[in-house]
Amino acid sequence: MTDAERIKTRSVLLEFLKFRVLAAGQQFFDGTASDHRRQWLALVHPQALALSDEDLEQIWNQARSLYTEG
Repeated sequence: MTDAERIKTRSVLLEFLKFRVLAAGQQFFDGTASDHRRQWLALVHPQALALSDEDLEQIWNQARSLYTEG
């Protein structure tokens, strides 16, 4: 994956997560802990599986910071 593809995949995933996090709040993160994250993504957003675990963790943290209170 090129850097440009990685950046695009990350931004698409963050946008994809936005409405799920806004609808579910902190509960979203309880259901998508790191050990279940790839299983969940395989069902709902398989394109994101090309990202590393580190990328996914960073995106999850960014989504939590941007879209939840506290």
